[in-house]
Amino acid sequence: MNIRTRLALQFMLLASLVLGTAFVAIYSFSARYRTDEFLERMRDRGTNAATLLIQVEEVSEDLLRRIERDNPVRLPEESIRIFDHHNDLLFHLGDEDQPPTTPEFLDHVRLTGETVRERDVRELLAFPFNDRYDRFVVLVSGNDIYGRSKLRNLRNILLITFLSGLVITFFVGRLYARRALKPLSSLVRELHAIGPLDLAQRVQVSDPHDEVAEVARSFNALMDRLQEAFQAQRNFIANASHEMRTPLTTISGQLEVLLLRDRSGDDYRIALSSVVEDMHALNRLADRLLLLAQAENSSTTSSFATVRMDEVLWSARHELLRSDQRFQVDVFIDEVEDEADLTVMGNEVLLRSLVGNLMENACKYSQDGRAVVRLSGPGLVVRVAVENTGTPIATSDLDRIFEPFLRGGNTTGIRGHGIGLSLVRRIALLHGGNVKVRSSAGEGTRFTVRMPKAG
Repeated sequence: MNIRTRLALQFMLLASLVLGTAFVAIYSFSARYRTDEFLERMRDRGTNAATLLIQVEEVSEDLLRRIERDNPVRLPEESIRIFDHHNDLLFHLGDEDQPPTTPEFLDHVRLTGETVRERDVRELLAFPFNDRYDRFVVLVSGNDIYGRSKLRNLRNILLITFLSGLVITFFVGRLYARRALKPLSSLVRELHAIGPLDLAQRVQVSDPHDEVAEVARSFNALMDRLQEAFQAQRNFIANASHEMRTPLTTISGQLEVLLLRDRSGDDYRIALSSVVEDMHALNRLADRLLLLAQAENSSTTSSFATVRMDEVLWSARHELLRSDQRFQVDVFIDEVEDEADLTVMGNEVLLRSLVGNLMENACKYSQDGRAVVRLSGPGLVVRVAVENTGTPIATSDLDRIFEPFLRGGNTTGIRGHGIGLSLVRRIALLHGGNVKVRSSAGEGTRFTVRMPKAG
């Protein structure tokens, strides 16, 4: 069921509740008014008959019967009975086929006053009529044919009006729902027109103040994020292909040169050593690309566990010094009261890559190949600071230093791929932390990573 039909049905249901309540109230009031009106007519008929019979001496029973028989205001199927204080019937006019009245009922009327009863379609009104010398009881009954007929007609009119109103309300509700949802239908058509190659296309916002416009703005914001993500992915693929093509081209060129003619063993060893070095660089590039892809995946957080950052520092330092013995890394760890002050929730492999990349960059770009690492646990965070005294990063590069495959002006002549710092930033964000950089000619370069402690 579409929204337009559902809105029309809800509108019809609301209208049925309102109309139904109003019509039931009208019918109940009319039925009550019909009953009260007929009882008032019976009361007048009984009072007039009793007054003429009891209080007017000139009126006898026969005369009263002739008078009332031709009275134009007589009730349909009318019956009037008057009983004295001995419960004897003094006067009876109208239908002779009446159920007998018990003395108990007449005494009950004298004690309680007016009494109304209903038998089939006939209604009975009994009330006391007091004279100076006696206490009488008057019983008047009749069939309110015209009142019931009017009530039936009113019921039929209300029922037909109710059903017709529901049908009209449904179609009017569909019409208004269609007009109200027209901007949404236009939005759906625009969305269907956007293909995989039209990510730059945006939907139009007709009325900036309604809910459909809010949906359109949210969709456009989503498209902006998707376009940015796809553009970053395309740039990543293009840059990764370019970075991998360089060592592959170098390797293939060196091997082709070796195959041109016979060479000495020393030439082969030199060429193969260069090929092995390029292979190692290619292998490191592939490892970092895989780590970057893993850091981009938010599902990695499901495998987080408690990790001690001091152990991560020593492990990363050992791997870095083993790969290049020219590097020197000095580690300083602040004293803490509890090992939990140096513990975070995270992925040990990614954290080791974070620290290792910062150490490697600090060593590569320092003048003496030395890096200083400081680990502390102030407050609710664990802080890792890596600094060196090399050539500072240009101010124009500081804002873009964490973009993938971007290398600053101070990297000239130093081998690298521009992935390390972008990987550091992604890993820090994945662990709920952040990374800041500060670089100047007098103090060198300092990268500071802050991550929340475990628990």
